Parts: sequence; C-alpha cells; structure tokens
Amino acid sequence: MADLIAALADVLWPITCYAIADMIRKEWQGRHKPAAEAEVVVPDDLMAYAMSHSEQWAQEDALRAIQQSYEQWKDWNRVRAAMGIGRID
Repeated sequence: MADLIAALADVLWPITCYAIADMIRKEWQGRHKPAAEAEVVVPDDLMAYAMSHSEQWAQEDALRAIQQSYEQWKDWNRVRAAMGIGRID
C-alpha cells in the first residue's frame, strides 16, 4: 500500500506543480498585458455590420478585418468607409 501511495505521489506531484505554474503564468499575463495588445472596443455600428453576416466564419472575418483596419489607421471613420458604412461626425 505504501508503494502505491509513493507511486501516486511521484505521478501527481509534477502534474500539480505544472498546473499551478500554468495558473500563475496566465494570471501574470492577464495583469501585465502590454498596451499594444490591449483589446480595442469596436463601435456598435461596425459590430452590427460584422454580425449582419449569416455565417459565423463570415462574422469572424468581418470583425477581424475591422480590427486590422483600425490597427492600421487608428480612425474609426476610415474603417467605416472601408467597410462601406459611411461616416459618423
């Protein structure tokens, strides 16, 4: 019986250490996210445009295109124009 407990401890200890280290890593990354990787909040009209597509893959592609366009131009009106929506002044 003692051998069984020792064998289980030998197997479970590294798994437990890995799980704890992984949780710490994820928590640290969440708190120390670089400003360049900060999520951009997409305006409602552009979100509605992306979600107007019937297929999920098309919605994801439209949202990705919107986000990439904003990363490039840093101007929501230029993104709207590129998507064919117009301008908001």
